[in-house]
Amino acid sequence: MAVKVSIKGDKKTNEYKDALVLKEIFDNEFSGASIDGDVLIISNVTLIGQNPKDIDIIALGKFGKYLTKIDTKSKSSDSEISKLQERTVDVKDFCFVFETKRHIAEDIRLEGISLLVSYNSKPHDVTNQSEKQKYSLKNYFEGRLGFSPYICNFILLRNVSNSSINALFDNTSNAPVEHNFLPTTFNIKLLFRLACIQLNKLPNYIDNNTKQQNCLFRSFKYNRGQEYDISAIGKIFDLFTTVRDGMGSLTRLKIEQITRGILKNQQYAQAIGEKLVIISGRAGTGKTIKLLTIACDLTERNGARSLILTYNHALVSDIQRILAGMEMPDDIDDYTVSISTLHKFFYEILVGFEIGTEKTKNNNLYIPNYISQDNKNYNKLLEELHEYIESGVIGKSELENLMKSRHHQIAWDYILIDEAQDWSEIEKKIIFSIFGKEKVIIADGVDQLIRSQKKINWRRGLSDNDFRQTAEKKGLRQKAELVNFVGQVAEKLHIPWDVEPRDDLFGGKIIIKIGEYTKELHEKEFKLCKDNGNIAYDMMFLVPPSLTDNQLGTDKFGNPLRSFTLKNEFAAMGIKIWDGTKRDLRSSFSVDTDEHRLFQYDSCRGLEGWTVACLDLDEFVRYKFDTFKEVDVRDGEQFKMFSSLEHEQNKFVSKWALIPLTRAIDTLIITIKNKDSEIGIMLRAIYQKNPDTMQWIE
Repeated sequence: MAVKVSIKGDKKTNEYKDALVLKEIFDNEFSGASIDGDVLIISNVTLIGQNPKDIDIIALGKFGKYLTKIDTKSKSSDSEISKLQERTVDVKDFCFVFETKRHIAEDIRLEGISLLVSYNSKPHDVTNQSEKQKYSLKNYFEGRLGFSPYICNFILLRNVSNSSINALFDNTSNAPVEHNFLPTTFNIKLLFRLACIQLNKLPNYIDNNTKQQNCLFRSFKYNRGQEYDISAIGKIFDLFTTVRDGMGSLTRLKIEQITRGILKNQQYAQAIGEKLVIISGRAGTGKTIKLLTIACDLTERNGARSLILTYNHALVSDIQRILAGMEMPDDIDDYTVSISTLHKFFYEILVGFEIGTEKTKNNNLYIPNYISQDNKNYNKLLEELHEYIESGVIGKSELENLMKSRHHQIAWDYILIDEAQDWSEIEKKIIFSIFGKEKVIIADGVDQLIRSQKKINWRRGLSDNDFRQTAEKKGLRQKAELVNFVGQVAEKLHIPWDVEPRDDLFGGKIIIKIGEYTKELHEKEFKLCKDNGNIAYDMMFLVPPSLTDNQLGTDKFGNPLRSFTLKNEFAAMGIKIWDGTKRDLRSSFSVDTDEHRLFQYDSCRGLEGWTVACLDLDEFVRYKFDTFKEVDVRDGEQFKMFSSLEHEQNKFVSKWALIPLTRAIDTLIITIKNKDSEIGIMLRAIYQKNPDTMQWIE
């Protein structure tokens, strides 16, 4: 009998070296011992779809019979927790996660219960980071295996002695035992003592052989007759490699473009950090990918921490996948690029300052009715936050403290805003107040409005020396025939459109299909998509609300839960779908290379695919007509003098109709339910003028 200790990870990294030290500690404990067991140590783990996603070290273990004496508490028969004292602990299995730090003792300090480290002369909360990693791992287990063990988290201080840790508590002779800090040198007894403290109340049992009372340490909960193999569980952490290696050529080219960098060749580069930078252009001119490229360039050149904000959950999913493929780090004391919805971002700020919050039964803060259909509560809370900032109630020190405690969500060097034309004035004011206009870079989609029908002016109140603006004209996404097609649609809809095709992006195909999407059409076009080096992820479906089921209840914000109504029909045709209409999926991304993405039209802005199928486009147009609201869409009195409700309704719907048509790179498929609808008649007329580059199927 023996305990097998295995290790895997990137051997070139410091985290792997730390994992080797941990392996040596386990080896020293069990060398020559008559104990049967299996321990797996994994370094440099990427938890696909989680935030944070990067874990320094995970250790999993399972033993046949491992008894050790540890100072711990136990659960007595009357359910009360007994005092801390040495007891015999029977360790059945464990799951540990380690955040490693190489800071010296002078660069760490304790504030309350939080351990802070210094990075770029700024304190960062490692305790909060360690907790978030634990819950990322918990969610990852549940998503991959359907259950999660109890996870103990530790902060491994590789250059800090045990006496220096004791000194943090200002009492070197009798430091508190209830913490999770590991010094540069430790043994298994200390590791499991701290783990027992986290479990808090270990159950007791009487050993049948010795008749002694032991405490039971167990992380994995077993059903009757159920066992878990450590090596098999460890394989779920290979998912990142599988996803990374399975990414299609389209994603690889995109990553290559992003990592190439663009700042050194752009006139606006010198304005970053000194002025508000505005990248302006219509759909398909590459604004989103340019934002991402700038953010990644800033990390490589300046070691910056950059956050991209968007209204679109689906875009968050897409960019998270790209960043995972780039292996972008997300540690608190390292450069990084991250993406978040603006609602989530402001939620963290509001909760951090306890604005509009209530407490759960576990004393966790939350905001009830944060997002509603009319957004009244959301806007009210933002107004309150801005008032506190303007009045000085929330000042520089309060913001710095918030950035320490919620570092992953709030502490950023640069804020990059996608589709900034769709923000509200109060959102803009708060961003400027916290970060300063010179730390903000925005992509302005001209007149593509979703959240409201009134365009915000980011330059209002600024002098010409306060901002630098670009005007993007070239279509960087779509091939020439698709750019020309969208231009013809825009002309028919009387929408100004000045996007020019790139000379090297020739070709492109448009297919109009009357009626349902068919298996034959799919098999033909998916084969062509794959023949160009793409995978299923690169063929995307867009659907109207009429093809979703919203009778599934609501989320915690009151938003309806949805799903694609034709999932069974698509499955029968052999089409695997990652259903992005489900709100609970939109903050992660597909990890199955055989799955096609599917989103509602309302979520398609900023997305792209080699092949894009717009299903029942006429139903989507009708939906937009039906849901249009009469609002003042212009400044001043011009709306009342020169416009009409019907004109503004047509303009609003027409602009929306153009957005999904700009998502495809090579092939655009449009299905029309009613060929005699206005959009059907218009597309027929365009086809008749372009029969060589378009296909019409009835």
